[in-house]
Amino acid sequence: MTRDVVITYEQVRKNQIKTVALIVLYIIVIFLLAFTIGYYYDSIALGGLIGCFIVFILLPIQIFIGKNVIGANTKWHQVDMNNPEEREVLHLVEGLAIAAGLRETPKVYIVPTDTPNAFAGGLSLNNSYIGVTRGLINLLDKPEMEGVIAHEMSHITNRDILVSTVSIYLMSAAIMLGTILYRMNYRGGHTRSKSNSKNDGSALALIALAGLVLSIFIKVVAKLINLAISRKREYMADANAVRICGYSEGLADALTKISNMTPEYSKDQVKSLGGDEMMCLYIFNPSHWVLPLFSTHPPIEKRIEILRNMY
Repeated sequence: MTRDVVITYEQVRKNQIKTVALIVLYIIVIFLLAFTIGYYYDSIALGGLIGCFIVFILLPIQIFIGKNVIGANTKWHQVDMNNPEEREVLHLVEGLAIAAGLRETPKVYIVPTDTPNAFAGGLSLNNSYIGVTRGLINLLDKPEMEGVIAHEMSHITNRDILVSTVSIYLMSAAIMLGTILYRMNYRGGHTRSKSNSKNDGSALALIALAGLVLSIFIKVVAKLINLAISRKREYMADANAVRICGYSEGLADALTKISNMTPEYSKDQVKSLGGDEMMCLYIFNPSHWVLPLFSTHPPIEKRIEILRNMY
């Protein structure tokens, strides 16, 4: 195995610590923006309530309904045991779950699109699922399908999916609060007590502008960090898939076929996979970025090259 792909539990732990630190940063920023909104309305308590509502109520709701949202967006269905191809995918998942050390076999869903792709999700190791598109089933042979499923299984065992979901939601909430803070100054006028001076009004305008600037800064920096973590996770999942399967050619051949079948970004293609917000979950993102910094996945050519150099 090459040095580029030596993956240890220590690396996984460090990656998870970075993600948790990023989530804590989001929570701090959300409360800062919420308290600023409360200051705008002359009620710090209101700001505290807004922050608590977002972090402690909306976030759990978002997490627990996430699977239903994905199902609605992708129009998936559970494996039809009367369909031999779908039944074979389920058997592969069952066997690889044992090899990966999972006590519970992930549920398997079929996404009715001809675009070849796959993803994984779930709240925990015992409550996980894998989605496979109809196009992937038609395209890959058994060793290639094993490689893809092992890759998705790795995301589950590395606990990638839940932290990514939480991070994406908190980032969106921080951006939303910053935008609201900026717009309040122009839509509702000054709402603090009439005894406040014009200087106070100017201060509020500056606070609102600072809120927008902060939200933009958060969006750019946090997204770059998220994407960097996401790209590293793809390499880690590829390497761990090889460990589970015992060979690398299956996944390398699968990625080659998938990339050849989806060379161009298409809105219809992305829509059939569940929309842009789903792209970070799939094994291959058909969206191509000129700058690698803004890509959710590392270059697929690089992934294939590394896999073919593994033994």
